[in-house]
Parts: sequence; C-alpha cells; structure tokens
Amino acid sequence: MQDQPSYLFPLPHTSLIAALAQHVTLSQEEEAAFLAICEIREAKKKEFLLHTGQPTRALYFVQKGCLRSFIVDKAGKEVNLEFAVEHYWISDIGFGKPALLSIQALEPTQYVQINIAAFEQLTQGYPVFNLFFRKLLQNGYFAFKKRTLSGMTQTAAENYRDFLLKFPDLSQRIPQYHIASYLGITPEFFSSIKSEGLDLYQQAIS
Repeated sequence: MQDQPSYLFPLPHTSLIAALAQHVTLSQEEEAAFLAICEIREAKKKEFLLHTGQPTRALYFVQKGCLRSFIVDKAGKEVNLEFAVEHYWISDIGFGKPALLSIQALEPTQYVQINIAAFEQLTQGYPVFNLFFRKLLQNGYFAFKKRTLSGMTQTAAENYRDFLLKFPDLSQRIPQYHIASYLGITPEFFSSIKSEGLDLYQQAIS
C-alpha cells in the first residue's frame, strides 16, 4: 500500500468511525487510511461550503451543527433539499462536475471534509470504500425517494411529523421558514399545521 499522509484532525474520531461502521466493516489499517484523508473544518453560521455551479470536490460529515443543501427555483426562491445534522453526510453527487445545489451552514458547524480525488485514490488501494460509497449513495437515494413519495401521498402535518422523527430537536435550532421550505409549503401554511404535526409526532413516539 502507498504511504498515507499524517492525520489532519485530532483524535478521538469515534463518531466518524461509527458512521463508517453502519455501512462496512473496516480493519484498523483501513480506518487509518480513511482518517488520513480527512480534514476537520469549521463553518460560521450562513457560511457556504459549496455554491451552485462550482466543481464538487468534497464529501462532508457533520460532527456538530447543521448544514443544508438547497436550490434556487425559477422564481428566485430558495428550496431546501436536505439538512445534515450531527453524524450526517452531505454533498452533491456530481463529483468533479458543476454543483446542482448549494451547501450552507445554518449554525456554527464543525465538519469533516473528505476530498473526492483523495477518496478515489484511496479506493484503488482499499476496495472496501467502493462498497461504502455505493451504500451511502443507495441510502441517500432511498431517503430522497421516500420523502418525494411522502410529499405526494401524505398531508403536510404528516410530513412535519416525519421531519420531527428524523430531526427531533432541529425545529428548536433553525428558523421555521427553513422547515417550511423543506416541506414544500409556505411559512404561513406551516404555522397552521404545526400543532397538528406535533400531535402526530407525540403519538408516534408514545
């Protein structure tokens, strides 16, 4: 195997290793090789990690804070696609190509940045990371399809319940209009269904 660069972020790194273990089983050598291409960074609130049109060069793993991905529609309105909170991954899938979306911090955020070129080189020496990446893409695709279908078949209150099940404390951390955008409804309509969605959430967890 080729020599790996020294670690770019301090240990412990249990949350990142645990996130990897959800998809693949790694040896200590494979863990070390992966950690060697990771760099820990911090983003201020409202800071962009990626703008639409920029080349997509990295995959991000949130250690603390919240990132969002979004697009701007034809009317100039921002539409939230996904939130990434602690222990979530986020990126644009068109690696090396102009990004179709933007990624921005909604809170001061500490995250791990994985350079895609370095990751692709890593897969040549450690094929297990091809499996990891494929599973990551599959899970992301499934989650996106599920949310799309739910938006077509469920009420807004039911969709808000699902949001709370996925992100239990996020409604207390970010502005409500961001949640409304994620749900595909106006802030005014969100206000009218918020209590019903909360009731459904309480029923689901009781």
